[in-house]
Amino acid sequence: MGIRAAAVCAVVTACALAACVPLDVSRSAPDAILFEPEGAYARLFSPARHNFRYTLETSREPVRRGARAERFELRNGDCGGTDCGNDRARAEIHQTSPREKAQIGQERWYGWSFYNGTVPALPENESLRLVFGQWTVGGGVPPAIRLIALSDGEGDWEACDPRICAGPSRGSGGVVAPLMDVSRARDAGPAANEGYICNVFDLDATRRQWLDLVLHTNFSAGPDGFLRIWVDGELRCAYQGPIVSERSVAEGSAVEVRRGVFASYTKRWEARRGDTPWPTMVVYYDEFSTGARRSDVDVAMREANGRRPLD
Repeated sequence: MGIRAAAVCAVVTACALAACVPLDVSRSAPDAILFEPEGAYARLFSPARHNFRYTLETSREPVRRGARAERFELRNGDCGGTDCGNDRARAEIHQTSPREKAQIGQERWYGWSFYNGTVPALPENESLRLVFGQWTVGGGVPPAIRLIALSDGEGDWEACDPRICAGPSRGSGGVVAPLMDVSRARDAGPAANEGYICNVFDLDATRRQWLDLVLHTNFSAGPDGFLRIWVDGELRCAYQGPIVSERSVAEGSAVEVRRGVFASYTKRWEARRGDTPWPTMVVYYDEFSTGARRSDVDVAMREANGRRPLD
């Protein structure tokens, strides 16, 4: 257990011994303990206090392993930085340490658990283009990889060139993996499914349950590139080909991870619903890690092998 988690547990324990009212974690611990991401991460355009905090098993909120998870909450009207006035809003954190970032051409494994608390499946004409993970070099270059929610009817894997839409999961809607950088560089159209290469999981059908995800890639700009994604041990994406464009190679050598919930395009909702607030969206992440081997990052494998939680 980390120092911050231990400090919060002490608050919880003291409250329990005193038989006081149920803990309100938003008020019972210093901001430095609950509301700022640890280690090599920082908030990204997410200034509202509710956008990010840690949660605990003792608060009866979802925790996949150990004592706490990351909780992200996005409310109508939230914005920070350049998102404000640009049809975007997010509750997101990003890597800040150069030592933790992957390099272009470097093979890397990522593992984490994801829990959809309140995010609904929105129709296409009200879609907020919600993103639940990004891998990007930044600097104005489109993200190399995103996990983004499509609505039913969006995405056409059956008509897509099988060399691009590798599957094995097909069908419309769902949380999908687009290669935005490569697809923009190559002006991907319907034959390339607009760059959506894999349908990863159904956001609505998996609400209020933990999913264990593993992502394996090498951020290559050449034909030796690959992207594989497993959900609860099942291979859901097996793509072979470029992951980044030559522009990414030229612009930067390091790939940073971003995670949370990001409404990347709000105009559809506004055009359809006007001033009606969109639903408050809460998601949780737990046990996020990177490594050189699957056994180092796969949450279920780590658990089965008796390895300690990453708190």
